[in-house]
Amino acid sequence: MKPRSIALALVLCLACAIHARAERPSYFSPTAVDPIKLLPGPPAAGSAEAREELELMETIEKDRTKADVDRCASEVDLTVDAFKSAVGPLCTAENLPKLAKLFKNLAKDSKPFSDTVKDHFKRPRPAHEDSQLHVPIENASSFAYPSGHSTLGTMYALILAEIAPAHRDAIIERGREIGWDRVVAGLHHPSDIYAGRVLGQALAEALLADPKFQDELVQLKKEFSDAEQHASEPVGAGR
Repeated sequence: MKPRSIALALVLCLACAIHARAERPSYFSPTAVDPIKLLPGPPAAGSAEAREELELMETIEKDRTKADVDRCASEVDLTVDAFKSAVGPLCTAENLPKLAKLFKNLAKDSKPFSDTVKDHFKRPRPAHEDSQLHVPIENASSFAYPSGHSTLGTMYALILAEIAPAHRDAIIERGREIGWDRVVAGLHHPSDIYAGRVLGQALAEALLADPKFQDELVQLKKEFSDAEQHASEPVGAGR
């Protein structure tokens, strides 16, 4: 292929990729939530409250077990599978592909909201403030406030609770645990987690109140119901 033809092919591929990205609508309008107004900001650096948070984290680290570290490590890439302990073994991307796709898209669409706050307050990670803290899993380089994992864990939990209301309490608790595990891992201050919960709840409420999302929600509920029914069938049924 001639160099000119190669260049033209590359331009066409890039144009198609940009068009495909533009075709996928965002789940949130830019004004769905004003995260700067929503969140009060972290404790001031060096304040008594900030020092108490770091002291608490030192205590948590001393009590941290291998099981805690393994659980935290499993949550680095947060997917629908993270809620198996709340919903059961059927809660996997293989069994619930529509939900898995939704979670993946929501992670992208919600990130600008949490990043806006991170860039506004520029709060350092705990280990940058306290050399006594050690992070035993994959570290992160972004600012600390609010916790993106806490935001996602809360948002995912509230949406999944609408889809599987019989498991609501366990799902909500699991969403909280996902956020708190970032404190256990030494990656976030407790107030980062609380802020993430507030932001995650605001985003979930905005999505669930959007009329355009209702048809998709019906499909997600059916997907979960079908997966639950299939999981309850005796082995060999239907053969």
